[in-house]
Amino acid sequence: MKHDVLTAAMIERAKQKAKQKAFFERQKQEYEKNEQQERQRCIKRLQMEREFIHDAQQTIKGINDAIMAHFGMKE
Repeated sequence: MKHDVLTAAMIERAKQKAKQKAFFERQKQEYEKNEQQERQRCIKRLQMEREFIHDAQQTIKGINDAIMAHFGMKE
């Protein structure tokens, strides 16, 4: 009888540990998924900023070229 109670308790403990491990694994996967999404958002934002800066540089270059041409400083 005592052996059956101990075995049942060990089985129950193993089941609880398995549930807990599965729960923590799901949490870890959710965290990693959220981190990956955040990295993707940051990458997209940085790409947009890079494009914006490039466009601004091209605009400034165009303005500078126009000024230089207006004053005859550029051939």
